[in-house]
Amino acid sequence: MVVLHVKSAVPASPSQDGDEETEFLYECAASAAVADVAAALAALAGLQAALLSLCRRIQARCAGAGAGAGATGELERALDEAEAYASKEQVQRNRFLSPRALREHIKNIEKKCATALHEPLEALPLQGSSSDNKHERKQIWWAGKELAMDQKLSDYIGVNDKTKIVVRLTQARDER
Repeated sequence: MVVLHVKSAVPASPSQDGDEETEFLYECAASAAVADVAAALAALAGLQAALLSLCRRIQARCAGAGAGAGATGELERALDEAEAYASKEQVQRNRFLSPRALREHIKNIEKKCATALHEPLEALPLQGSSSDNKHERKQIWWAGKELAMDQKLSDYIGVNDKTKIVVRLTQARDER
């Protein structure tokens, strides 16, 4: 299996300047279609960005709400675990992100947040603006080249399945 070290810039929150770069590892076959890999990477990057954004929003809300330490202890623990799971440090430890685990962290945080802040889940503005739309059309770059969606990964890196490459995931340009 080919290991892709994916670097992706996600828009920072309005209170921060510039974009925040996220990183994660992804494993696929060398014979995989670039379009399939791009779709999987876009989905994973979207989930990672959504989880990190959710953690930041809830931490800001908890700091502003001034909830008691006992009520937010489990929530803070869940936020810390989620941030650690989705952090760049997982790349240094050679750990891959799982879409299922990212979704479980999001659900767990939503449940703990509703409990700690004593509000119904529907009343909490936890979901940001449709993050799926901004991750739909992504493009993969490797070695300064834009990978064509109609090619296979092996057309660029060869057939060796024991390869590790660093790729950049960017927003696809509109074709005219």
